[in-house]
Amino acid sequence: MEACSQNCIAWGDTLKERGNGEEDYQQFIETLTGLNHHVEYLHTKYMLIDPLSDDPLVITGSANFSQASTIKNDENMIIIRGNTRVADIFLGEFMRMFNHFRSRNKLNRMSDAAFKEAEYLKPDDSWTKPYYQEGSQEQNERLLFG
Repeated sequence: MEACSQNCIAWGDTLKERGNGEEDYQQFIETLTGLNHHVEYLHTKYMLIDPLSDDPLVITGSANFSQASTIKNDENMIIIRGNTRVADIFLGEFMRMFNHFRSRNKLNRMSDAAFKEAEYLKPDDSWTKPYYQEGSQEQNERLLFG
């Protein structure tokens, strides 16, 4: 299978602890709620097919996309076709959560020095460059959602 530069992944993650307990880093310490041990981050279940088209398909409900859930368990699922407003709402929520976790993934991969530098806003427009760089993920998102 060929790699596609437009594909991007994000996974549930908490920000890792930084530094040696310095006060600056205390604001970034996160923990899970401990509410249950089966699902650590989020448990939304929906599928979007052509969400930006005139005939989007939204599939959602309590059922997981698994054989046990769809055949054995007492679950529900609804299919909404052609409702662009519903598709826009689900896509907006998907992008919100995706970008939330993707930013954590990126921060966790940084060295402590790069992380410290990333804490501050850039005082110029240099942060905009990736959004206009041909073929970049930022440009793809800007063109898709801009």
